[in-house]
Amino acid sequence: MSGWVLAPGADGYPAQLADLGELAAPTLYGVGSREAVAGLRADAAVTIVGTRRATAYGLGVAERLAADLALAGVTIVSGMAIGIDAAAHRGALAGSGRTIAVLAGGPDIVYPARHRGLYRELVESGAAVSESEPGTRPLKQDFAIRNRLMAALSKVVVVVEAARPSGSLITAHRAQDLNRELAAVPGHVGVRVAEGTNYLIRECHAHLVRNAQDVLDLLAGVGAVRVTRTGPALEPELDRLLEAVERGAGTPDELARTAGLDAATTAVGLARLELCRYVVSDALGSYSPSGLERPG
Repeated sequence: MSGWVLAPGADGYPAQLADLGELAAPTLYGVGSREAVAGLRADAAVTIVGTRRATAYGLGVAERLAADLALAGVTIVSGMAIGIDAAAHRGALAGSGRTIAVLAGGPDIVYPARHRGLYRELVESGAAVSESEPGTRPLKQDFAIRNRLMAALSKVVVVVEAARPSGSLITAHRAQDLNRELAAVPGHVGVRVAEGTNYLIRECHAHLVRNAQDVLDLLAGVGAVRVTRTGPALEPELDRLLEAVERGAGTPDELARTAGLDAATTAVGLARLELCRYVVSDALGSYSPSGLERPG
């Protein structure tokens, strides 16, 4: 796929990058859809970042957030790293939306290499962009430097799981420097990858995010169009198990007792509910509702 260039002052150069002042990227090199980047408005984009060592819970939250936001027409920006970044890109694609990968190396350099498939998929409708020329291999320091671009492109920056210190917190602080709306998903006390997000909420006054609607409210103000997603119809047994999750019983044993099911049936049912995205599990093995609605 051929590349393209967007220079400051050129038609379509994202106006919000001017907020970086002297740190603005002199030129953006891209691969994929030029239209995905050209004229991109900050209030139509959300940056989602987080740890490479994400929990299953964090990956599920990132993917679901991105999918719901994409369904609402929001462009998802991230860095294509292992973990939360990749989950955000995949969620946007699952929601049939556009996603932009801001890379530390050239826009044609897939890093990490394991994401070649993801890269090919995202550049079909979205784009990979960089301030580095094509063919440039990323150096360690380039990753922290490119974080300012991810912070600048969007009106809202959401952190889903992050340790302290971490590159995600660099992006978060850049977002605050640029007067962007900073948001974070809370995590379990004592879990290392929740230390950064809990710190952002408590010490940096980041907005607490529970779902896509919380993010849309930050983008457009309270009163924005509500996002609803409907899952597949459920058999009575699965419906009863989901009701138990919604009542707050979290572990498989608790759910089995609440739903009146044996352990084997509960285990299979939870796996099916998670596959249908009705529930999410965390690192401690507890289950919680995803917010996906049953069909009316």
